[in-house]
Amino acid sequence: MLFLGKETRFFLSILSFAPFAALANPTPIASPTSSAFFATPPASLNVPADFTAQGLFATDFLKAFFPGFGPSQTSVEPQPIITDPVGKTAFPIDLTNPKTIPTANVNDPVILPPSLLSNSPVVVSPKANLSTPGSLALRAAAFEQISEILKNSQNAFSTTCSQCTASLLVAKNLALTAPWEVSPLLIQICNLTNFSAFGSCEAEFSANSDGQIATQLLANADVAGLDGQFMCARDVIPLRKSCPTPAPSDLTAILATWFKKPKPANAVAPKPSGKKPLRVVHISDFHIDPRYAIGTEANCSSFLCCRPGTTISPSVPVGQFSLPAPRFGAFACDTPWNLANAVMHAIGPLTGTSPPKKETPSTFAIFTGDLTSHDNDNQLSRAYVEYVESAVYSLFKEYLGGPVYAALGNHDTWPQAFDAPHSIQPQQLSNQFEWDYSHLADLWQTEGWISEDVAAVSKATYSAYSTVTPFGLKVITLNTDFWYTDNFINMSNPDVSGMLRFLTDELQAAEDAGQRVWILGHVPPGWDATSALPNGPNLLYQIIDRFSPHVIANVFMGHIHDEARFIYYANNATTMDAASALTTTWIGGSVTPLTGLNSGFSMYEVDPVTFDIMEAYTWFANVSSFSELDSQTKVGASYHFEYSTREAYGGNFSWPATAPLNATWWHLVTESFLENPALVDKWTLNQGRQSSATTNCTSTVCQEAKVCYLRSGSPPIAARCTRGFGSVQS
Repeated sequence: MLFLGKETRFFLSILSFAPFAALANPTPIASPTSSAFFATPPASLNVPADFTAQGLFATDFLKAFFPGFGPSQTSVEPQPIITDPVGKTAFPIDLTNPKTIPTANVNDPVILPPSLLSNSPVVVSPKANLSTPGSLALRAAAFEQISEILKNSQNAFSTTCSQCTASLLVAKNLALTAPWEVSPLLIQICNLTNFSAFGSCEAEFSANSDGQIATQLLANADVAGLDGQFMCARDVIPLRKSCPTPAPSDLTAILATWFKKPKPANAVAPKPSGKKPLRVVHISDFHIDPRYAIGTEANCSSFLCCRPGTTISPSVPVGQFSLPAPRFGAFACDTPWNLANAVMHAIGPLTGTSPPKKETPSTFAIFTGDLTSHDNDNQLSRAYVEYVESAVYSLFKEYLGGPVYAALGNHDTWPQAFDAPHSIQPQQLSNQFEWDYSHLADLWQTEGWISEDVAAVSKATYSAYSTVTPFGLKVITLNTDFWYTDNFINMSNPDVSGMLRFLTDELQAAEDAGQRVWILGHVPPGWDATSALPNGPNLLYQIIDRFSPHVIANVFMGHIHDEARFIYYANNATTMDAASALTTTWIGGSVTPLTGLNSGFSMYEVDPVTFDIMEAYTWFANVSSFSELDSQTKVGASYHFEYSTREAYGGNFSWPATAPLNATWWHLVTESFLENPALVDKWTLNQGRQSSATTNCTSTVCQEAKVCYLRSGSPPIAARCTRGFGSVQS
């Protein structure tokens, strides 16, 4: 009746619960072993074309390992001992040992909304049993009511939409009276309808998994109103997408008083400075998997592969695997430690941004979210998230040199992909993620990337913050979870968290000070917009319109794992042409190969005065070749130069070599795509970073859809596009 777990649902829908055979032995659209597959970086970069990691785990930084999981092991992933830079304590091996993956989080509290019977929030141990004869009777009655509604035995429920909203009302009543009974109710309904949840209904909807979040949503959402309509328009079980998607809310009244000042009449972007550009690395969706198990099934029919116990259906003989998990990773798996080690060693040499001498000012890097592996909530915990945050940000500190400005990803907390606005009461609900906001802010401050004052703001603003780089650029990071797909609380308010108010005030301050701004987030509000609810991104579009192109230089996102871009236009994109193009969002490709992608990263050459992007480059590792590395230990994964953005897309129209790759340039790129569909094929290959598993885009409908996505900066605009072509994973 409620939700299949967040981003898990997205990836499983891509894979249709089928084995990953197509990823293990795909029909390639380009040969990853041909000499033409690898490109040469321009001489001006003064960098090598590729970098090959050591065959065994390099110990120049991480030197201590748990017994049996050392750097010379080839049958198990290394397990370096990770110490929290904030708490100064080492994390235990049981947290990441693939043989001790939990099936339930028994350590962190279950937080449920207040019961009308007690008028106080319920914060209990996962092992607690609060059921009473009275509450069990309430659950039984709710189950009977919903069962009858689903049978459509009552004439009042003649459509699946009315069935869905009626079922939500019944469940909400239970959430308000006996919230501890909602999780068992969801499990009952899931089993009743034979819904294929993540592993099992119990794993998906237990109180220490998604059950507590579903209970909070039911208790706080207006299920009879707009919140309920959105819930039933999406993947509500068993009535999936049973209601039409509501129209975006009208913003007229909100916008009438939203901005403190009108847009200046001379709101134009500054001219290029002509100075030597900065080099800025963009990393996204790292998704390290310390529980990766070498030799397990990498071609599994259940999520997540490369873990003990994962199998393929129809099954292969016991003890055999259709694709044993390679040491450096696979298409259906997250980033093993060996690949994490390889990519961090590759970035500096390949981009020319190796940590400089102390007397030389360093550049900076950006990270657009998602550190943690794609475990279901019942396998995660606060400690696991803190381990991942400590591990990956320590790698960034060691190998990237300059400051790293980071945005929170939907996987970077527990429970994942959900957030609680401060307006929710009581405080136990509104503050339930404070542990993570505090840990991240303290971690970023400890690493020297933000100041104490900025860290204090981040703790109070859902891990969002605003800071000024040593070069004068203002960076504003956002927590985009509030518009992620399952955050249905108060859908009538496009800024229920106050996040967009924070952004607007920071942009106004930047405009007053004559500063240029980069905005960092995780969940993209545009492109095909499959991961975003409409109302928050719709307001964001108007904010970006107001402060572009004179203040906002660029926006950066991640999340979808494909590399992509999209354009913001003036006046809510009523006219889409080169003259009305305002600014661009750059969606970074993922380090993780999941799903069917080559691991990669990007680097931008940035004007040090205007902070426009003058050139962009991407590098990748050929994941389909990783199995070949397992027979030896001399060499490891290699990262290769993939392409120059200006060279790949800018050859079919006139554009000065000294002009930036701004929104106008990108609009001209979309026009050239329509004139020359072969360029869309090149774009498609670059989306997946030359992956042999990339799906073709040869039909006119696919090619036109991708141009439409490139021109879509919000869900209402993306709704005009043909769906189904946004990812090369699909």
